[in-house]
Amino acid sequence: MTLNIEKETRVDLEIDYLETATIVAKEVLAHEGFRDDCEVEILLTNNKNIRRINNEQRGIDKATDVLSFPMIDFEKPAQLTGAESEYVDPETGEIFLGDIVISLEKVRSQAAKYGHSERREFAFLVAHSMLHLLGYDHVNSKEEEKDMFSRQEAALEAAGITRTAADVNKIRAAFRDKKRVVVKIGSSSLTHKETGELDLIKVEKLVRELTDLRNRGKDVILVSSGAIMVGRNTLDAGRRRDEINFKQACASVGQARLMMIYQKLFSEYNQLCSQILLTKENIVNSLNRENARNTMNELLSLGVIPIVNENDTVATYEIDNLSILGDNDTLSAIVSFVTESDLLILLSDIEGLYTDDPNKNKNAKFIELVENVDDDLRKMGKGPSSSVGTGGMATKLTAATIANLGGADMVIASGNDFSNIHKIIDGEKTGTVFAAGTRDEQYLLEYISNLNSGGRK
Repeated sequence: MTLNIEKETRVDLEIDYLETATIVAKEVLAHEGFRDDCEVEILLTNNKNIRRINNEQRGIDKATDVLSFPMIDFEKPAQLTGAESEYVDPETGEIFLGDIVISLEKVRSQAAKYGHSERREFAFLVAHSMLHLLGYDHVNSKEEEKDMFSRQEAALEAAGITRTAADVNKIRAAFRDKKRVVVKIGSSSLTHKETGELDLIKVEKLVRELTDLRNRGKDVILVSSGAIMVGRNTLDAGRRRDEINFKQACASVGQARLMMIYQKLFSEYNQLCSQILLTKENIVNSLNRENARNTMNELLSLGVIPIVNENDTVATYEIDNLSILGDNDTLSAIVSFVTESDLLILLSDIEGLYTDDPNKNKNAKFIELVENVDDDLRKMGKGPSSSVGTGGMATKLTAATIANLGGADMVIASGNDFSNIHKIIDGEKTGTVFAAGTRDEQYLLEYISNLNSGGRK
């Protein structure tokens, strides 16, 4: 493997570029079954120059992380067998794959933004570029983008370039600077296990935590479960009935009572709150979505804490397990997307994500960081784990996917102690972190529209 690296920028990542790029490039070639006697030209430059190259050669006036110019324009990922003559450099006899241009300026800024080490970010872009030289693409569809991502990650893992504890701590430390935070509370976190009635001491502590976030200058949105549960306890002495009409009646009575309690407790801390009830039409319909966004933005600008729930009194499909929202885990992620929030905190009856159910498997390992919600991870969703709430781990992984596509970090943590809210904001090691991705509104709306998740809050 021969890499020719030219540097024409003052930015220095203080890493061994040649060693890092060679290790990663070899792993990509090995993983794809290619010969390793290949030559690649890499230019390390600044963002201004990469914009110029993009403009001159592609007619695009846009800065980016990396540009790749394959020697051959593939219609599909290539195999060198039978095509080697088109790659061979007659002077050296080596196979020349093409040119790569990487902006070190952008590497540094993205490493800081996403909490990567600079070496890992550089290695990721080298892997990305190598795959592009071999004919893989990431712009035609989300499936191809996911394929590229998994191949990049496989190459980095094989090269031993993975997230370090310092990287994760860097992500957590950045939570202090988050400007807009959505907090989701499940029913089981609001009630006494013995009776199913509201735990008023915990609710008061929740209100205090959220008000303190506002006092720190952050926009705060609460997505609160509990309406059907409060109404059921009021109307039916705690007995569970499954008729839709009864659940709607419970929601009607319970939502009013729940808001009355929130209003009273927030007022004790001189904090205003408001109620917002959403259905799926409010999200999928562009006009309704924009109206909801404008309303919440205005409330936040006025210092109000909006309290969001699904409008169960009129939306029978949501209660009947046919909703695209399905539960407040998913709803809270959608709210974070609509309001362009940068952090979502899910508080429930679990401490975070494990490799298996820790209550049944003593060897289950806690997962501190998730960078990509893939099919293997979704298999860990075991369904409901609580007799009060109905959102299991599967819905939380759906929420993580939505938050990621919306450009927000997400944390799953225990709702047994609401002090976890300020611990998360302060960067303490609490819960599982799902790292933010690049915001993609068009694909996210398509993803939400295709959801058909069951479960209730």
